[in-house]
Formats: sequence, structure tokens, C-alpha cells
Amino acid sequence: MPAYRPPKERERDLLLTGLGLGASATTLMLLTLVALRPTPNRVDVALTRLLQRRHSRRVRRAMALISLPGFAPLEHALTVGTALNFWSFGYRREALFTLLTMGAGAMTGVVKIAVGRPRPDLSLRRSSVLLRDNSFPSGHCAHYTAFYGYLFYLARRSMAPSPLRSAILALCAGLIVLVPPSRVYLGHHWTSDVVAGNLLGLTYLFALIEAYEQLAVTQRAPSTVS
Repeated sequence: MPAYRPPKERERDLLLTGLGLGASATTLMLLTLVALRPTPNRVDVALTRLLQRRHSRRVRRAMALISLPGFAPLEHALTVGTALNFWSFGYRREALFTLLTMGAGAMTGVVKIAVGRPRPDLSLRRSSVLLRDNSFPSGHCAHYTAFYGYLFYLARRSMAPSPLRSAILALCAGLIVLVPPSRVYLGHHWTSDVVAGNLLGLTYLFALIEAYEQLAVTQRAPSTVS
């Protein structure tokens, strides 16, 4: 599938990735402290009200449509279906790692239970969907960043430039960028929830890609004959 980078380029990328993950982890810990407060902070409330200022049926439908692929069972159907599609074309490693993107959601569930932050007040709700689990971090944002980020990575590294490749990249990037404001607009999350979800998903994605590339290098290494 992808073309693999020279050792010096990989070392540089590993260093940058390590610095990025360190910054991500620090920011995530700070956001967790914010989420543990008994009342929402003023920044979260102000940003939610600012985003919800333009309230119309068309905007609400667009935001709901963006969030739709992150709800079960569609979320699981898209992930498993994509993995089966890779498998059917002989891309077994890609299929396995596609399924592994679901680990971001499992991590999010553990953090939700540990932090226990309630959803925003019903007065801020712009959706008829009532979610009963905790708010921090956003499972949608973590899933979109891990799953669609992984598909973005595969398309960018393995496909030749073409309209189809550009469409896949645009779709994946668009969903990752647009889902955070959609979750806040619909009143399901605070801004700190979606930022934390993106950071968690990004951290998981980096680890997943590194594991994918390490496995690819191992499988390509020539065997020695004694």
C-alpha cells in the first residue's frame, strides 16, 4: 500500500510526533481538570451560545447530518463495512487497522466514566436526540479523528493523485473539522469536550499509524538464511 519513508525522514517525523503527543497529553490533562469542576466554565458557556446564535432549521439539519455517522449502529456499520471492503480486496493489514480505530471509542468510554461530566443543560439543546451518558470527552470527535484520519492517511499515502483521491481526502478532512462545532451547536457537548475528543483521537491515530508502519517494515524485511 503506502510508500515508506527513508530512515532520516522517519526519525525526524518520530521526533515531531513525540513533541506533538507530549503537548497533546498536557493539554488533555488540563482540559480534564476543567471538566472535573462542578459547574461549566464561562468560556465553554460563551462559546456554546456564540455558536448557537444562528439558529435555523437548515443549520440544525446540516449539523445533525454531520454528526449522524458517529451514532451507533451506523458508526459500527461504516467501520466494519470499510474493513470488510479492504479484506475483500486483499488488504488484510489495512482491514485489521481499520477495525482497531474503534479502540479510540473504547478509550473515550473509560474517560467518560472516570470524569463523570454531565451533558450541557437542556436549555442549550438543539437536537431531539437525548444522550444519557457523560459528556467529557466527545466520542464523536475521538472516533472521527481516529477513523477518518486513518482513511485520510491511507488515501494520501497509497493512492495516485486523482479526482477520487481528492474527494476522499476532502470528505475525511471535512468530517474531522466539522464534527466539533456540530456537537457543540446541537448542545450535546461543551467546547472543552470536543477539543479533548480530538486530542484523544489524534493521539490514538498517531500510535495506530506508527504501529501500522512498524508492522509493514517488519513484513517487508528480507529473511536471513544461516
